[in-house]
Amino acid sequence: MYKHSTQKHRRFMLKKHLLPRFGDRAVSEISRQEIQVYIAHLTREGYAPKSIDHIHDVLSAVLRTAVKWGHLQDNPARGVELPKLTTVRPKWALTRAQAAELLTALPPLGRAVVGLAILSGLRRGELFALRWRDIDERTRTLTVREAVYDGKFDTPKTRASLRQVPLSKSALTLLAEWKRRAATTDADALVFSTRSATVLSPNNVLRRVVFPACERLQMPHATWLTFRRTYSSWSHDKGVPAKIVAQLMGHTNVDTTLNVYTQVLDGSVRAAAEKVGRELFTIVHQPDEAGALSR
Repeated sequence: MYKHSTQKHRRFMLKKHLLPRFGDRAVSEISRQEIQVYIAHLTREGYAPKSIDHIHDVLSAVLRTAVKWGHLQDNPARGVELPKLTTVRPKWALTRAQAAELLTALPPLGRAVVGLAILSGLRRGELFALRWRDIDERTRTLTVREAVYDGKFDTPKTRASLRQVPLSKSALTLLAEWKRRAATTDADALVFSTRSATVLSPNNVLRRVVFPACERLQMPHATWLTFRRTYSSWSHDKGVPAKIVAQLMGHTNVDTTLNVYTQVLDGSVRAAAEKVGRELFTIVHQPDEAGALSR
């Protein structure tokens, strides 16, 4: 019933935390007070509030199902006091100068995938699941149909994530440059893939390509979330309405009907894409000499 990424996360929480603590107990025996004691134990052990929240969320889901199936009258995980959520890592977005420097420092594959991430706001799973058939050069749009996690393809995160994203001229130029280097450009082939045309690991791309470039430039490590946040920040900075930004990024707090998609794509979203696109690639779109940058 859950997507692969959610399954993996919840299985990990069960195996590492919940089964060792509650695995030999009947769910009807687990009390709210016992759960509160466990939360206090995790806090004393130094777990971050966000981690504790995740553990509690999985336990609550188990107990919520027990209520649904008639094993419990109510969910004892509800009403438990949790540590206040705090931001451990500072949230940041690239400035235009940082983005241009980073793209210039990256090899072609890194430049293409990071550049498109910044210019489209796609989630990493959506980005690495893109196929050439999803890029329509005539209408200058990108269609999000799939997402990939640990090599497994599925539908995107939410219904709102099935969407079209208009591409600026800069994004199209970026993709055209990469297309000339790609191992295969068949319609069903992945836009970003290994040399053997298999799916790339987003974490490997960060560790092997993006992080070394960030270190050379003496900037913090940029991640896929950084690039997605950069897209949102730049859009807001340019006065793009929040509803349109949410639509472009596939957030669930906007209307996801086809009429709304069509209405937005017809006008203001096209202008939004061009506003963001014009900012970035004026100094980085200089074709490399053949073989100057390794893949």
